[in-house]
Amino acid sequence: MGEKMFQSQIYRLLHNNLSRFMFILILIIPCVEVFQLLLMKFQTGTDFHPAFAFFLAGSSRGHLAQILLLWFLPLFFLLLGSDDVIQDYRTGYRDILISKVGRKKYCLQKYIVSFSVSFITMFFSLLVNFLLVSVFFANGTYTKGLSQIELPNNSLFTMSVAHPYLADLSFALIACIFAGFAGLIGASVSLFFLDKKYAYTAAFFIWFLLVLKENSLMFLFQPFAEYGFNVLIPILLLALAVFTIVPFIIFIYEVRYNES
Repeated sequence: MGEKMFQSQIYRLLHNNLSRFMFILILIIPCVEVFQLLLMKFQTGTDFHPAFAFFLAGSSRGHLAQILLLWFLPLFFLLLGSDDVIQDYRTGYRDILISKVGRKKYCLQKYIVSFSVSFITMFFSLLVNFLLVSVFFANGTYTKGLSQIELPNNSLFTMSVAHPYLADLSFALIACIFAGFAGLIGASVSLFFLDKKYAYTAAFFIWFLLVLKENSLMFLFQPFAEYGFNVLIPILLLALAVFTIVPFIIFIYEVRYNES
């Protein structure tokens, strides 16, 4: 039954018009960045190195595409399908599934699907972006002057500039993992509130608190920045703590104490 439930949830996502629209939108937003950089190339002759034209490198003016996608990531994934549990509740399907597979398996399945779908969606979004910049900026050499900067006390920056594609890959992996956590947060608060207005508000509040900090969560998604391991590791540990503890507490509450 657990496998059938997993397949059923994936089927619903694939055949839901809003989910498909959100998937396409998440793919398109980084492509806007490519268009901006191409416009800059034709207007000013600035031909970026492909690794520095990558979406996460944030080379466009204003960084609007990054802000739109990364700041509001939990909302995108809630609309993509992380709030699936609310639909189950409204239709009465939730009680049927819980009676068949149990509350623990039901909650765990929602967590797994939300994390996986969010991770995979971000992966494809960044992959498409990387393929596009690799084609359109294949001969580009412009690195925003970063290759001439020396920061002997910042080994991360030095390694990133020396191996830009490896830097893109590493930061992209982190972005995909935290996209998974953004989906997981959305699923957990949906499970707790069973109401869209509260779930969406809570998910955005949790995410945005970390975005607005002086040492912002967004630093984890920025290759070629001046932030070293001494800045990024505490941000990483705090974010991992928040994004695992909140879903864990809700999971325990739902499985052990919430019989409604």
